[in-house]
Amino acid sequence: MKLSFQSSFFLMIIIFLLILLHVSVEANKYKECKSLIQCGGLSDIGYPFYDEKTRPDYCGYPGFKLDCDNEYGGIPEISVTQSLEKHRLLNINTSSHTISVTPKEFWNTSCPDTDNLFNTTLNYTLYKYTDEVANFTFYYDCPTPFPVMSSPGSATPYDCLNINYSFPVVYFKIGDNYIPQIPCQSNIIVPLFHQSRDILKDSDSVKSAFEKGFELEWIADNGKCDDCQKSGGECGYDFSQRNFTCYHGSSHPKERLKRTLIIIASLVVGSAMVAIVLFYFTRTKASQKLILTKEERNDSQDVEVMLKRYGEHAPKRYTYGEIKKMTSCFQEKLGEGGYGGVYKGILQDGSPVAVKSLKNHSSKGADFINEIASISETNHVNIVTLLGYCYQGRKSALVYEFLPNGSLDKYIYCGQNQNSIAWETLLQIVIGIGRGLEYLHQGCRTRILHFDIKPHNILLDAKFCPKISDFGLAKSYVQTKSLMTMSGTRGTPGYIAPEVFCRGFGGASHKSDVYSFGMLVLDLVGCRKNSIAGSEKTGSELYFPHYIYKQFELKDDHELKEEHELLGISNDEEKAIQKKLVIVSLWCIQTNPSSRPSISRAVEMLEGDIESLQIPPIPFMSSPPKSNNQHSSINSATLELHLTNGSSE
Repeated sequence: MKLSFQSSFFLMIIIFLLILLHVSVEANKYKECKSLIQCGGLSDIGYPFYDEKTRPDYCGYPGFKLDCDNEYGGIPEISVTQSLEKHRLLNINTSSHTISVTPKEFWNTSCPDTDNLFNTTLNYTLYKYTDEVANFTFYYDCPTPFPVMSSPGSATPYDCLNINYSFPVVYFKIGDNYIPQIPCQSNIIVPLFHQSRDILKDSDSVKSAFEKGFELEWIADNGKCDDCQKSGGECGYDFSQRNFTCYHGSSHPKERLKRTLIIIASLVVGSAMVAIVLFYFTRTKASQKLILTKEERNDSQDVEVMLKRYGEHAPKRYTYGEIKKMTSCFQEKLGEGGYGGVYKGILQDGSPVAVKSLKNHSSKGADFINEIASISETNHVNIVTLLGYCYQGRKSALVYEFLPNGSLDKYIYCGQNQNSIAWETLLQIVIGIGRGLEYLHQGCRTRILHFDIKPHNILLDAKFCPKISDFGLAKSYVQTKSLMTMSGTRGTPGYIAPEVFCRGFGGASHKSDVYSFGMLVLDLVGCRKNSIAGSEKTGSELYFPHYIYKQFELKDDHELKEEHELLGISNDEEKAIQKKLVIVSLWCIQTNPSSRPSISRAVEMLEGDIESLQIPPIPFMSSPPKSNNQHSSINSATLELHLTNGSSE
């Protein structure tokens, strides 16, 4: 959180610096645009003109650039035509938004160089003629002698000596309707003031008319600029928005309002950005586990190699995003275990699934590999079906078929008359679990020891058909070997066979699953006893196998009958089922593995006649005798604690 706070504070500093920079830039533009151009005989030249020295381009209007550094030594020039030819700027009237200009070829001469003459084609987007202007046509290269015309509107000749002609005759006329009787070779239209009509008589008067030039009104959002100046602002142009803008000083009310709005907007945006930053760093901190260590990367590679080995037979692979989508972000939880949670999901075709999220990677990828490797080899009615998986960094999940009746544990740890199962159904559940274990031990291609048989890992479908699940601790073995080397204890206290956690009892084998199966059956029987209200037995007395064993050693029929009533049994058929379950479970939990039946034999006993069953010997309270090279042992207190732990996780 400290990192997030520092980052957020730093971000706020940047935002306020940007605000101050923006306000400072606006104030600086206002100050610069108050500067006026001094050029030649003209002074105090402001908007829309700029020279990019005294006044930057954002203080003027595009197309109104003045040129003061020209060959004429500081005489201002500007382009007013489409062809961008320069005109000399003679006068500026800011109140009427007008200027007086003349082509520089006509300045200070009555006989311009005819090689450089051109018609004036005005840029009508920036300028327009005022009412004081009229077009004058000048003809040159005319034949001589030329008759003198004295009628109104007629041509008035005057002699013009220049470098091209010794005695050329040049004459002018007003308007465009007069056509000389004898055509001249060339002509040019020049706009001049109307009043020049009365003075154009000779070379001196022509020169005077040229020097007065003609008048233009500029077009540069004149009305907006007038309003801006009246409000105390300076006119300018926003090149990013491509429109007129008005700059105000920091003390101006509009500028203060603008700054206030900018600050408010910046605070809103900044707050949103801070929230985003906090969210980002929170998510980053929570997702730091996605950065794998070298050992974890090796684990991930092992998983990928294992998955590739199955090729087309591997379950469908999902991304973690797809897992979140099918579970609606893990909204409906079905159960919880040491590995993580189980959530209900929906596939795209509408089929319900159970998604097991493996969030605790204390055993790294081993549990995931075991589960995929083991269950991918199975295909049995009493083994849960794996539909798909997700393995993405530390994010991993398994997608199973959905079993609506949940796990068997909720039918054991129950109150009075809750989740009760008929004794006949209970027997079929136990037989189904046995069949599933028999398949794992003998029927599938790779022999599998489950090592975690307990009610929590037995799931029930809609018809209460049991299915063994959770193969995270499973281990494959070679059928020819009777014992398996174990690198550590596997399973849940209360269900672990003595030889799994203490080598003094022998080596782990398929008989270890048989022991867990027996403890599970005792749990089912013990639940019936525990669910009777008013029972004064303690949990240890009710679950401890010796207590149950004693009940079947009683010779007094009256006591037996009373005890059967305590177990909730109402008829002889239920008595037989209960007795069969207890006898088989006591055989399965014999301390010495060699004294236990195989799971196939246990299923035969459950399906057989009760009269053919014998009550087994009482389980040892200490390790059975071993050869001299076996030194490990377990005391009676440890074993009793192990057996009485019941089925809690």
